[in-house]
Amino acid sequence: MGVGGGFKDAIAEPGQWTIGGTAFGEMLPNHANRVTLEATVKDKWGLPVLRIDCTIGENDTMMRKDMIADMAEMLSATDVRDVKTFDEGYVPGQGIHEMGTARMGRD
Repeated sequence: MGVGGGFKDAIAEPGQWTIGGTAFGEMLPNHANRVTLEATVKDKWGLPVLRIDCTIGENDTMMRKDMIADMAEMLSATDVRDVKTFDEGYVPGQGIHEMGTARMGRD
C-alpha cells in the first residue's frame, strides 16, 4: 500500500476518503440467556461441552438503532458529507461486551 515520503504526500491530498464508526452498548441481563452442559457432546478429554443459549433482547435492538442514529449525527456535526448508515446485525459474542452472570449450582 505504501510507506515513506511518497505515501505521506499521497494521503495528504484530497481524495475519496471514508470514515466509519462502531459502537457497543450494555447488554442487559436476561434470565432466558444461560449456559448449560451438553448431555451428549464431549470434548477431547471426555468432559461435557458448554451449550450457550443467548439472544439479544428488545432493549438491545432499540439501543443499536439509537447508537446508529447518534453516530450519524456526530459525523454530520463534524461536516462529514454523504453520511450513510447500515446495520449488519449482531449476535451475542460478536462484541464481547455482553454482561450477566453464569449461574452455577448442583442442579
